[in-house]
Order: sequence, then C-alpha cells, then structure tokens
Amino acid sequence: MSAKLRIMPLSFAMGGAFALLLQQILKNVHWRASHRSLWSALTSHFPTSWFSDPNMTSCGALNIVNGAEWCRRLRTRPAKGMYSFYSSLTDAITTDAELMSVPIDDHIIVRGHAVFDTASLCAGRLYRLQIHLRRLIDSAAKARLKLPFGPDTNANIERMTQIICATCLASGQKGANVRYWLTAGPGNLGVTPSGCVPSFYVLVFAALPFDKSWSMSGIREATVPESEVPLKPKLLAELKSTNYMLNALTAMAAQDRGGTFGIGIDSQGYVKESCVLNVAVVGADRVLRTPPFDGILAGTTIRRAMALAEEQLLPLGLLEGAAQEPISLADLRNATEVILLAGDTHVYGVTSLDGKTVGEGEVGVVTRAITTALVEDATKEGQTEDHIDLPSY
Repeated sequence: MSAKLRIMPLSFAMGGAFALLLQQILKNVHWRASHRSLWSALTSHFPTSWFSDPNMTSCGALNIVNGAEWCRRLRTRPAKGMYSFYSSLTDAITTDAELMSVPIDDHIIVRGHAVFDTASLCAGRLYRLQIHLRRLIDSAAKARLKLPFGPDTNANIERMTQIICATCLASGQKGANVRYWLTAGPGNLGVTPSGCVPSFYVLVFAALPFDKSWSMSGIREATVPESEVPLKPKLLAELKSTNYMLNALTAMAAQDRGGTFGIGIDSQGYVKESCVLNVAVVGADRVLRTPPFDGILAGTTIRRAMALAEEQLLPLGLLEGAAQEPISLADLRNATEVILLAGDTHVYGVTSLDGKTVGEGEVGVVTRAITTALVEDATKEGQTEDHIDLPSY
C-alpha cells in the first residue's frame, strides 16, 4: 500500500453516525496538531465545513476565539485554591476560577493605581476585618482613589463588609485567606483615572505559597541593604498599594544568598521591614522591639502582637518590655530572637541571619508564645469586636 494515505470519495457508502463522529475528530485542534500529515490528506478530500470550528476563526498563525472557547482554554490552568471572587463591575460573585479576572484597561494594570488589603477567615468568622478596611480606606485617600460605593466612608465600609462576608460564604470554607482591591477602575489606557469607574474586587483563596513548616522550624534570612534594592518612597511604603516590585526584588535578593523574605536595611544602617512582613527582635535585655512606622507599613499583625505581648507575655515573665523604637543592624545581629510577622497569624522565627546562627538556632520561646497568642486570638469563641460571624442566607 502506498505510504501516501488514500481517501475514498465522499460518495463512498458511509453511515451518518460515523460521518458525524469523523467531523468531530477533524474539528479537534489538538488532534490536528498531533496528526499533521493525516490532517493534510483529509483536508484535500472532504468539505471545508467539516473542518471549521464555530468557536474560532483563523488569523494567520493564531486563532480568534469566542467567549466559550476562551473560557474552555482557561480551564486548563489549575485554579490552585481560588474559591470565590466578587467584582463590582458585575456586582456578583463567581466560583469559576476562569471568570475571576480584571479588565485589561483597569488602572490596577495600566498604571498600578490601586490599593489592597487582607483579612483572615478563621473557624467560620472574619478576624479583624474592620481594622484592615480602615487601612484600605486610608490608603485609598492617600492614593487619591474614589470610593466605589458613593462618597461616604462609613457607607463604603458597611457595603464592603457585606460583600466580603458574602464572598466568604460563597467559598464554602471555614478557614481561608481573603484579599480585596480598590482600584481606579477600567475606562482607558491613559495616565489619570479620569473617565474610569472605581472598582472593588474580593478573592477568597486557600493560602499563600509558603512552607507550612516554617512556623515551627523557622527560616533562614538575609539582610538586603538599600544600596542593593532601593526602599520604597515614604508615600508608597506607608500605604498598601499594589506596587510591589521592590518587595519582590527584596525577596529575590535575599534568596540569592540563602534567605527567604529579606530584611531591608536603610542607608543609615537601620532595620526597616521585610518584603511583606514586619520585623521584631528580642534583645539580651528581653525587650521586644519593632521599628517605628516611618517609611514602612503600619502592619496590623505587629500591632496586635505587641499588644498581646504586653497583655500576656510580660505577666508570664517571658519579656521585660515591648517598645517601638529604631533597631540598628548591630541590634538585629545581636538579637536572641528575630521575628517576621504578617497576615494576622503568620509568624516566622529566624534561625540564621546572613549565615550566622540567631540565638540557639531554633524558633525561640517568645516567637512561639506570640504565635500561640495570635492564633488563639483569631480563633477564640464568643462575641468580640475583632470577629464577624458570617451570615446565613
């Protein structure tokens, strides 16, 4: 038999069902890609309509696809624990990961003109949402962003609270991370947000890609001087904007020398913050210290941790004091414990810094006590001002 495939004329006796099956095979783009020679032979013997896909048209080397085909292709991308998503543009929630998207002309993409914040869903309740929302509103004011639900601040916080609670409820989860963005919104590809619609997005998701063992076993860390990765300007550092390139570069620089997140050191030799966490140290005098919120983010977790340290750790004799004051590089290197904190309950003890052992080379007693205090605070039962029970509909 000739190596070249011989195709019988279409008039050859062919059952209707078989013909329909063959048409479906021929329309499958993945089949075509892996059977190019057979595809070439078939296209010369059968009607063109057999090979056309109603979901796409050709545009040179690529295809133009419709919405259904676009979503089908996105479904091949793993969702990776994205549970539910709200967009003010639709004023609705979706649990389909491929629909969790932001318009390409939203200024969060076009110019990075947006702010965000977080919250934790713990045991079916939102933990410390209000302090995070207040910080979001403060960040929006500094970024000159219009509020999405009218000009009244309290009305926006109330509406955002309702939306975040509903999005958490839609996730079907009792424990999850929550992130939400307030953006200049879509409208154009210009510089200013003139003509754009302020937008609000909420995502409920599983977890950040951090090793769960870090909380117990600790992490290795490295300092990153300002001369290597510049610190953020004061405005961007003190509001929670989506401009995190310098944060990413800090972590990358630290990882290049065996660290994890990185600890920024300014030109005067003082500790600032980590890439996405605040820094605290315990000195030989057993005082817990964290830098002033000057040119760094006023972290909600470190604020709560310092308060819990005074309430619980001082009476137990684990600490002699808790203070917010400048920390020099020498203070950092001589500390008995170095602690990174963020995300309400994420606490990491640093076991080595710049290749040298910190303390006993393991997570310290103060770090463990702070972790326990924060987790217990997040999961405590009963009505508190820091907890919001999810409504039932």
